[in-house]
Formats: sequence, structure tokens, C-alpha cells
Amino acid sequence: MLPVEPRLGKMLIMGAVFHCLDPVLTAAAGLSVRDPFLLPYDKKELADSAKAKFSSKDYSDHMALVRAYDGWKEAEKTGSAYEYCWRNFLSAQTLQAIKSLRKQFEFLLKDVGLVNGDTITCNQQSDNQSFVKAVMCAGLYPSITSVVNRERSISTKTMEDGAVLLYHNSVNAHEQRIPCPWLMFFEKVKINAVFIRDSTGISDSVLLLFGGSLSRGEGPGHLRMLDGYMEFFMEPELADIYLKLKEELDELIQKKLHNPSMDIYKDGHHLLLAVHELLSADQCNGRFVFGRKVKMPKVSIDSFSKTDENPKGLLQTLVSRSGYGQPKYKEKHLKTNQFRVMVEFNGMQFVGKPCRSKKLAEKDAAMEALAWLTGASRPTSSLISNEAMPAMKDKKGRSTEGMLLRKKEERGNDEVMTRKKKTREHEWERERVKGAT
Repeated sequence: MLPVEPRLGKMLIMGAVFHCLDPVLTAAAGLSVRDPFLLPYDKKELADSAKAKFSSKDYSDHMALVRAYDGWKEAEKTGSAYEYCWRNFLSAQTLQAIKSLRKQFEFLLKDVGLVNGDTITCNQQSDNQSFVKAVMCAGLYPSITSVVNRERSISTKTMEDGAVLLYHNSVNAHEQRIPCPWLMFFEKVKINAVFIRDSTGISDSVLLLFGGSLSRGEGPGHLRMLDGYMEFFMEPELADIYLKLKEELDELIQKKLHNPSMDIYKDGHHLLLAVHELLSADQCNGRFVFGRKVKMPKVSIDSFSKTDENPKGLLQTLVSRSGYGQPKYKEKHLKTNQFRVMVEFNGMQFVGKPCRSKKLAEKDAAMEALAWLTGASRPTSSLISNEAMPAMKDKKGRSTEGMLLRKKEERGNDEVMTRKKKTREHEWERERVKGAT
């Protein structure tokens, strides 16, 4: 058992197991001390730009820390460490503390038999950035926040705190858009709101394979984590692959921990090749969070009503995580003393069937939208002409459905006016005849 913070201890063990020890040692040591990046009050912009250079547009405070430390080590060899720290707004004292902690952590790993003296073997995967992030995720999980890119801002949420903010000294705090569905973090603080101090953008594949327990959801191709807080939608065959890989990967890790001398890349060669391929091929676009490009099998929409999930809540979760605004509900009181509701998001409109109350009508409209989003089907008797199709619009962006309704009303008004006109003409004719007689 390592005498360190549990998440950092797990990160160190996973770094040793998967042969990417050096960057993980730096990240764990850096998270154990104060931030080495200085932020002078009168030079904030210069300091931010200096730190941004280390991030290399990979949306990671942890990798920026690793690069800054590696640069400092190189500068030490040439005797320019002081100049390096001054130019990049780094604390030489904190970097020295990181160096000392790295040695202590490495000694602890050698003591438990996970690290030998072969530094080349221990760092076979240290240059594989996607794999290093995955190993860090294995340690930091479940400290995960979801990311939703809105038009002018970025929304981040955790399971415990709901909406959170990114701390001003994070490289991600200055981004207009973070093209990752998730951020992993180590520390959060509460001032007037909850702030995430450090963060790294990760893909769905990283979370699915190196996060926590993974289970099947309600329908085919639906996977869940953290009791359903994190949900993933994909083709059923792909979901089976992720579940099988996750199971085999966990078994391989357990074997390595029980037998530290085992060569994990020899015994699990084909498995780790598949894992590497998935991690490197995932473009971090979050397609499994709101995977609308894959064709889901036809399942009954009744499955939504049979579960404890509120269709409105489930719809809001799917839509918000995809980066769109909250669904808007518009109800109409029918002459039959029933209600019909239309739900709208991202320019699409879905209309439910008439119900005896507004609450039931909103629920039905939400189920219609969910049917379209997940590729499910509803019984034919419950369908209406446009219940699960995007609303068509004209060149000026006006809803053609509304235009058709207005034209129908106009035709009805014209018919009424015509009847009134004919009635007045008949009355005038009778008056004229009476006057003549």
C-alpha cells in the first residue's frame, strides 16, 4: 500500500503497470504540491500565454505540467534552469519539490516490485499521449465533469455539485470551445461557486476502458457508468466489444498486480494492441454521448414509460450533453378538453398525442422526441402526421407547419367572409324588391 493520496497512488500503480512511468510520476508529484505555474498580478496575460504554450492545444493542465517539468530538466543540464523558470513564469522551488517527490514515489514502486531498474522498459509508452491520459484517468476517476459547448460559453457539470466552473489559471478556462465530452480533474475548491483547479480533456474510449464499473443500459447499445449519470449510446456490436475489452483489461491488471514480474505486453499483447487502437482512433468528439450518426435497432418506445426514468429528464440530459439548449414545451388546449404539447430543440419540433392533462401531454411529447433520438418506434395508433419529424422551414426560417396552419385558418376565414357577403347581398335584394313593390 502506497502512503499517498488514494487517487494518486492508483495513478502511480497504473503508470508502472502500463510502462508510462515518467509522465505519471511528474503528474502525481505535481498534484501533491502547489502549482508551479506562477501568476503575477501585473503579468497575468504573459503568464497565461506561457502556460498555454505547454498545453500544445491538447486541453490538459496535467500534460502542460509534464512538459514544463521536462523542459526544466533539460535546462538544468545546460545550466539555464533559472532563465527557463524566469521566462516561463515557473517556480524553481516547486519544481525542485516535484523532483524530490518523483524520487520518493519511484522508490515506493520499486519497494512493492512494480518497478525495476530498467528505465527504458518502464517508459515504453511514455510518448503515447492518449495512453498516458488513460492511465491518469484510471487514477483520477470518478473525478469527472461533463462538457457541453454552447454558443458563447462552456458548461461543465459533476455528479456531486452540478454546474461547476474552471479555475482561472487552468489552460481550459481560456478556451472558447473544448472538443472533448469529458474532463478529468484532481482538485476542486468552493469560493462563491465550485471551481475545478486542474483538468484534462478525455474521450469516450478513455472513460469506457479506464474509468470505473461499466454496465448495460435499458436498450441495445446503451452503456452506463456511475449509476447512470454517464450514458453512452452506440451500435450493439460495438457496445459488446467495449464490455469485453473492459473485462479482459481488468483481469490483465489483476494478474499483473498478483505477479509483478509478469510482462504485461507479452501476455496481453493482442488485447493491448486493441486498446491502443481504440484510444488513438477516438477523435474525442463524444459521438457515443449523443451518438446520432449510428443507426440504432428498432425498439419499442414503451421501454421509456416502463422505467423509473422521467422521459422529460432523460430528454433534457441527452440534449444538454449534445451541446444544445434545453427543450422548450408549448401546450395547446383542444376543444375536446384535452391537451397536446409540442417540444422543440435545435430547430426540431415533436408533437405528442392528445392527453387529459398538461403533465401527461408533455411526457408524451418527450417520448416522441426520445423515439426519434434513439431510433425507437411507437405503436401506430399513437402516431400523428408529424410527431417525430423535424419541422420544415421556408427560406426565411419560418416554420412551414405554422404557415400551413395559418393558411388553413385564412381559408376558413375567407369562407366565413364569403358566406357573410352572400347573406348581405340576399338581404339587399329583398329590401330592393320590397321597395319596388
